[in-house]
Amino acid sequence: RPPTMQSAHATGMRPPAHSSAEGARGSPPARLPHLPFSRADWDAACFAAFGEGRAPTPCPDCGRTGFFGARIEEPDRRYRQCRFCGFTQDVDRPPQRFRPTVHACREWPQAAKASYLWWVAPGVASYRCPFCGDRVIVSQAAVPRPVDDRRHPWWMVPQRKSRFYYTEFWGHWAYSRGRVEL
Repeated sequence: RPPTMQSAHATGMRPPAHSSAEGARGSPPARLPHLPFSRADWDAACFAAFGEGRAPTPCPDCGRTGFFGARIEEPDRRYRQCRFCGFTQDVDRPPQRFRPTVHACREWPQAAKASYLWWVAPGVASYRCPFCGDRVIVSQAAVPRPVDDRRHPWWMVPQRKSRFYYTEFWGHWAYSRGRVEL
């Protein structure tokens, strides 16, 4: 059974002292890694995770697992994103670094002992809160990326675990229940 955040902390799990990804050291790299990402790659990533039950792949930017994976938005947006560092790449497009935000509404969820992060594309000035419907001003709701904040609780999320481990781990919080990655 996966540990909860409290038991992970109690067992002495600490953030790594350093990472091979520059973004994990607190300053974003000048360029994001650009790997081709086609519709076939997206299909293969989904099949590997959900059809075959393979372990999640690490983010190509920060290296974290449990936060990165293939995603879909209606009507037909297919992309991959890391909700730890903001690496985001739509099918057949170059990657971008999205910014994390937190709205202070009562309905805003928690995940792994921290406020859930809503990631926005560069240049987006505002959005409708998906939980309360209010307009959120990105400049007022922006928060540091977890990769840049060593005190962020998400550093305690165990790494390099199986798909089934993460499904159970994220199940401790209502908003992330049933997910392979956050």
